[in-house]
Amino acid sequence: MDAKVSTWQFGINNDALVKLVLMGKKKATTSLYEIDDIPRVGDEAILTFSNKKKACITKTKQVIIIEFKNITPSLTELEGEGDFDTWRREHLKYFKAIKPDFTEDDQIIFEIFEIIKTF
Repeated sequence: MDAKVSTWQFGINNDALVKLVLMGKKKATTSLYEIDDIPRVGDEAILTFSNKKKACITKTKQVIIIEFKNITPSLTELEGEGDFDTWRREHLKYFKAIKPDFTEDDQIIFEIFEIIKTF
């Protein structure tokens, strides 16, 4: 792996979500298409806790660009953050906080990843 590998954190509730990743319950994340960089399959990055302590290295397995309204329960299950309705409600609230004119017609980036190393 390149010595200049990037680091990343979740936008909210970072430490709780990192713990879900380390427990194997969270295998995906969602971000805004218009704002965030689009990951590429094979990308590797260090996931860190809020205090910058390294948690693990993730590798992108799949990237899905999809309209928010078309997200499926089977995809949201990979995020490990609760039931489908809770996922939709919380992500809609989060995306509107970042982009007030966000609608369910907007595209999102759904990234599926795997852990390749823990610290």
